[in-house]
Amino acid sequence: MIIRADTKDFTFHSAATSAADGAAFEVGTFKTLTVDIDGTVTSATVEFKYKGANGVYKSLKGIKLSDWTTATSTAITTSAAETWQFDIAGLKTVIMDLSAITPGAGGSITVKGTAVT
Repeated sequence: MIIRADTKDFTFHSAATSAADGAAFEVGTFKTLTVDIDGTVTSATVEFKYKGANGVYKSLKGIKLSDWTTATSTAITTSAAETWQFDIAGLKTVIMDLSAITPGAGGSITVKGTAVT
């Protein structure tokens, strides 16, 4: 018997040019979240956050897949092309808070994720 994992794609920010919490992902039965951050900006900061049973957002530590560093946020300069992975089992909601951005001429940031059960 083969059991296949369910997946769900989700967009937190699409071509964002201003700071915002972005869309909130409802975790449900998903266990792992892989997030791609792409774009071209002068600078930007994305803070990884979750909401648990108490309803308060807190920092969420992720692993940057290119070098295995861990952090609760990332600072982007010029071209962004980062992939982060998070353990989200048991959480209620996850956001990728675009807390600061200087887009520059025609610049923006897109943050998308894929959750897996």
